Amino acid sequence: MDTHIWQENDTDRLMHQIHQTMRLFAKTLNQEIARSGIYSSEWTVLNLIHHRGECAQAELSPYLGIEPAAISKTLVKMEEKGVITRVFRNEPRGKFVRLTEKGETLFTRLQSLVASHRHQALQGLSAEDCQQLYALMHRIQENLQQD
Repeated sequence: MDTHIWQENDTDRLMHQIHQTMRLFAKTLNQEIARSGIYSSEWTVLNLIHHRGECAQAELSPYLGIEPAAISKTLVKMEEKGVITRVFRNEPRGKFVRLTEKGETLFTRLQSLVASHRHQALQGLSAEDCQQLYALMHRIQENLQQD
């Protein structure tokens, strides 16, 4: 396939590559975990809640970089699937989420599939390459978050 279909400059090609790589990453992860009934965006939430334990719903949006309305929709779907439960508290952060027993079981079942997918994605990259890639991607994110 001709990688120079348009007369893109180096910056355009780089941004296009980042976008296409992440789209393919999400698509192939969805294919790996589809039988479980959840999608990659739900896996991200499941993984975060598993590692944090119960957490405020309001903390999810800034950490994941997703609008609160989108997080809310995802949580509703996950609640309907029985993998999370929401607890309402009388404090400023109000809504808290935690995994149900079904959610913990699902996390345990999917963890190895996700790890294998990540291993495939990073195949051939050294630990130093991964650290450098992380630092570069983090820097791009910081640049975009500046006011």
